[in-house]
Formats: sequence, structure tokens, C-alpha cells
Amino acid sequence: MVIFSLGICCLCAGVFAGCISGPVNPAPSPTPVGTAIPVGNLVVNETQNNATVYMSRGAIITVKLAENPTTGFLWNLTTTPGLRIVKNEYIPDDPSGKVPGSGGIHVWDISTEMTGHQEIQAEYTRSWEKISVNESFFSMTIVVS
Repeated sequence: MVIFSLGICCLCAGVFAGCISGPVNPAPSPTPVGTAIPVGNLVVNETQNNATVYMSRGAIITVKLAENPTTGFLWNLTTTPGLRIVKNEYIPDDPSGKVPGSGGIHVWDISTEMTGHQEIQAEYTRSWEKISVNESFFSMTIVVS
């Protein structure tokens, strides 16, 4: 009976200790929805397609999309009036230009100028072809506060 009572006491002490101290590695608290990313640079690529991000007014979002102009395919990127493209450049994988068919990265720096819901839309097309199922699309919503 003494061993049984001692076991019950140890069990209760362990349960109460666990209740008081909490978990050893608590999960980090999630960022509340609608929290703005501080003014600064946010870099996105194809993996953030259809994402929604929250940013402060005056921040810069850098969009980097793979492009290969040697095939005729180019990104046509547009934004809503609350965003302003401040840099638009193509960076080839082969700066020497000696590798036929070499692609690269198209980079846009976009400034968040007005608060509210803003949109970035891009389509990867050949200018002389009608849009078909072969095109790629990129879309992102930016909620500016």
C-alpha cells in the first residue's frame, strides 16, 4: 500500500509540474493576419504565384522570374495603379552571350505607393502568338497598409 501511495504521489507531482511549466518547446505564435512586413525588400519568384503578402507603404517588392528571350517568350508584367515599377531588367545566365539558347532572370523592383489591395499580374508569352494553354502566368496580391 505504501508503494502504491508513493506511486500516486509521484504521478500527481509529475502531472502538476507539467501543468505549471508548460511544454518544453512551445510552438511559435503565428503572425496575425493583416500584419504588415516592415518597409524593406521582399524578394519573390514563381514559388509565390497566387500568394497574398502584407506590406507597408513605401516598401519594395522584388519579383524574379526565369525568362528565355532566345525562344521568343517574354514576361509581360503589369501592376495596379498603387504599385510603381522602379526597376525592370533582364539578367542573362551567360553575360558573354556565347551560349546559344541560354536563359536568365527578369527582375522587377516594385514600390508600394498606395494603401489597399494591389495586384501584380504577368504572363509569359510570345508576342506574335495567340494565348494558349502553353503560357505561364504569375499573380500576386499585395495588401498595403
